[in-house]
Amino acid sequence: MAEMHRLNRWMVRVRTETRARRALRVLDGHLPLSSASRVLELGSGGGGMVALLEERLHPARLVGTDYDPVQVEAVRRFLMTRWSRIPDRVEVRAADALHLPFESAEFDAVFAMMMLHHVEAHHFDYRERPAALAEIRRVLRPAGVLVYSEFSRRPEVRRTLGALGFSPLYLRSGWRVDLAIYRTPGGPAESLGVPRLGDPRVPPPFPVAR
Repeated sequence: MAEMHRLNRWMVRVRTETRARRALRVLDGHLPLSSASRVLELGSGGGGMVALLEERLHPARLVGTDYDPVQVEAVRRFLMTRWSRIPDRVEVRAADALHLPFESAEFDAVFAMMMLHHVEAHHFDYRERPAALAEIRRVLRPAGVLVYSEFSRRPEVRRTLGALGFSPLYLRSGWRVDLAIYRTPGGPAESLGVPRLGDPRVPPPFPVAR
């Protein structure tokens, strides 16, 4: 992963809350979360999703992360401007999605909105995403959920999630973007490893919302 160009940072900050609000509106009623949930967001961008999750859900723990330290500071400034004070249960920090600095089974939900392609050297590569998805699987508790949106290599993402034992709770596949909720099975995740693209394990059939 690499730090973003200044123009890309500006675009992310402008779009983050609009995209987050739109996604949460679509997912309303499908998210199995409560005020007791522990939530991690990867690629917090401008901080819009962190703000909306805190204001709507008030989770027991909410961690917003970004690989780019400039973006981390931007999220902190945004939240301070919005709230005057960041609540103790909300944390903003730098994190590499390929090596998450968290314990196994630490979170009930991971949000990865339009960020999975950012772990690659080029957005349409598919070399690092399996490792990032395995890390997400590791930090999720049994029956935890991954909430994601993605435009790049979408079938491969779904196939990797199936190989990691995830099953879809909700999948809306549009012309350009997937918006989905996938749930982990019960049991430990450490032994699964990083799946290969040719792994024969696939998710069960699931109707795709369009």
